[in-house]
Amino acid sequence: MGSSKEECEDSFRIDCAPSFGGQNLGSVAVAISDGATESMFARKWAGMVTWHAIENAHCIPDGFTGPGDGFRHFIGTVMGRWESWVSSYVRQRILEGRPLRWYEEAKLASGAFATLLAVHFEDAPEGFWHAAALGDSCLFHIRSQSVIDQFPVQSSADFGISPDLLGSKADLDLVCERTYFDRGSFVRGDEFFLMTDALAAWFVSVMENATSGQIEEALDKMRIFSHAKNRSEFESWISLMIGSGRLRNDDITLICIRIPE
Repeated sequence: MGSSKEECEDSFRIDCAPSFGGQNLGSVAVAISDGATESMFARKWAGMVTWHAIENAHCIPDGFTGPGDGFRHFIGTVMGRWESWVSSYVRQRILEGRPLRWYEEAKLASGAFATLLAVHFEDAPEGFWHAAALGDSCLFHIRSQSVIDQFPVQSSADFGISPDLLGSKADLDLVCERTYFDRGSFVRGDEFFLMTDALAAWFVSVMENATSGQIEEALDKMRIFSHAKNRSEFESWISLMIGSGRLRNDDITLICIRIPE
């Protein structure tokens, strides 16, 4: 969500390979990315990051378990694809008689930036998940109306205006050094919420300061709002929250993954 679909610089992608008979979750890969507004083509870069994150999760299932060869392959691939896209874009502008202006050249030279949160769920032979994150897009693992894990931001005080970002021209070793990795197991009935930073900051604050009843209310809200059919209700709630100052005015992405019971 954003001021409009055209202005929204968040991107997400979900891809799954259901288990035989549909009795289990199967293999599910989810990625969200929040493009940095100050960079040129942030939305395009965020979309490219999520696309290749999902492809990597299926091709290299252990690619998000740590900063090893699988993860480095993913980062190297998406950076290479970005450079190819930029070259094509520049050539097309020249062919159209609209060569880049000096300020566009400067922005393109500095690269594009976005957060990364990629999670891979696997339900065979037992349920487990692993995730990689750079920046402040967050994962919350819910069980029995409680948050049993949150990743990578651990407290509301840790949300800032300058999170680490995945840059299209970043040093590969530095990206690996700054990326956080997490893993865990899940049982039937567990839920996972993925959120970009504005909503995640509000959610973490609620978890820290609310009563058990208020926490359950917030969890129920996220469950309801994660359904596409409730989008208009979600948008109205966001507008109310932003207007009251309880939610930062920013693009918002919310995804819920529920493990079948």
